[in-house]
Amino acid sequence: MRKFLFCGVLFIAFCLVAASIEAGEYRLGPNDVLGITVYRESELSRTVRVSSDGCISYPLLGKVKVEGLTVFELENDLTERLKKYLKNPQVTVFIQRYSTITVSGQVEKPGAYPLKEDLTVIEAISLAGGFTKIAARNDVKIMRVEDGKKKTIRVKVADISKKGDLTQDVPLKRGDVVFVPESLF
Repeated sequence: MRKFLFCGVLFIAFCLVAASIEAGEYRLGPNDVLGITVYRESELSRTVRVSSDGCISYPLLGKVKVEGLTVFELENDLTERLKKYLKNPQVTVFIQRYSTITVSGQVEKPGAYPLKEDLTVIEAISLAGGFTKIAARNDVKIMRVEDGKKKTIRVKVADISKKGDLTQDVPLKRGDVVFVPESLF
């Protein structure tokens, strides 16, 4: 019964992530790689990476702050800025590569995964194929760097699944490492 409840929680979490991404709510941030095209202005088409300060460098405009914007908002912002130089610019922006988080340890498919809107620990473990049989489900660790300092956050995923309390599921940030150790029992 517990296994089915946990699988149900993981499935719901996965569906919520997919729905938020499809809704176009993803907010741009450091390490995202963007493709920018301006219709009939090939010299302005670029592939750019968002820098650690949340900006891109773009011809004619220089440094442009993009962190926190959606793709739609950035398209509108660039269009407005380019109107000083072009008549009726038509800007298209798409995300070529999202920044990532890493899931390692006792999961079925360890690796780097795109950090799309509001990904949580349970959702990341779901993306990584779920726990192995020997995973310590109540000793999951998130390792992150905040303000230049290393920080470890412990998450009791099995308890969250048993109680169905998704408020205890920790949202992930760019560059986080989710580590699932082996159970000692």
